[in-house]
Amino acid sequence: MATTKTTKKKEKKERKEKEKKIKKEKKGKETAEMPVFSELEIGGIVYKTTLPSRFQQKKWNPKNIGEIEALITGIIKNIFVKKGDPVKKGDCVLLLEAMKMNNEILSPVDGTVQDIFVTENSNVTKGTIMVKIASET
Repeated sequence: MATTKTTKKKEKKERKEKEKKIKKEKKGKETAEMPVFSELEIGGIVYKTTLPSRFQQKKWNPKNIGEIEALITGIIKNIFVKKGDPVKKGDCVLLLEAMKMNNEILSPVDGTVQDIFVTENSNVTKGTIMVKIASET
């Protein structure tokens, strides 16, 4: 009887050791699969995000921030600036009517209006460059 108790204790000890080993291996796999956070700067704001491996080494470069593109198809209702006018960040540059709503298009930077590519009552499609502003910085 003494031998069966010792073998049972031995088996129980071995089972616990195996369970610990399996838990350790799982924990190691979990840490290996943990996402790698990268810092992404957009418009002066730094975001922490996960990026696919193909983008982790590339630096994101924004489009020319002074070029104002139409984000939606619509009609230019009003243009509030002229070529050569100084504008501040947040100034209303033009009014775009889209889906029966008037959208104020604001200047993204401080600067001077370099070019206006649209006219009042003209149609624009998504992605059309409407105004170009030469940034002061």
